[in-house]
Amino acid sequence: MASLIPFISEILPMIMPASTHVTAAKDLQPTHPTVEGPVIRRAAVVDRCDKMCASANRADLCILDAIIYAVSGTGVLLVNENFNEERRQHPLTAGDFAFVPAWTEHQIQNDTDTDLVMVVIQSGPRPVGAILTDWGGDELAADISSE
Repeated sequence: MASLIPFISEILPMIMPASTHVTAAKDLQPTHPTVEGPVIRRAAVVDRCDKMCASANRADLCILDAIIYAVSGTGVLLVNENFNEERRQHPLTAGDFAFVPAWTEHQIQNDTDTDLVMVVIQSGPRPVGAILTDWGGDELAADISSE
């Protein structure tokens, strides 16, 4: 019986296929960019499958593995992988990819006049993350709007 479980998970999508979903770039634009603050997150592909999701971000901390793709602009990925070590800096420019393991405190820093626009792909059906007041600080917000 246990040998049927992998087979069922492979055949189920053929029996109950999911529908294709496209999120247009215009739907990811913030309605009031000057009001929303330094971090703007838009759900691009969320709750469409149980293994992954994608969001368009303008800066993030998460409890899931994440792949970050820099679409445009420049910035620095600051990572605190161990509380006893200094934060590491990784420059990001358009076209760069970065992998951030789950539960790794990180921050995107943009000191330029141009927005750093990123696509973040995470494991799981919904983006999970928190915006902290400071490194290791209290949680400021944890909701990713799909509006």
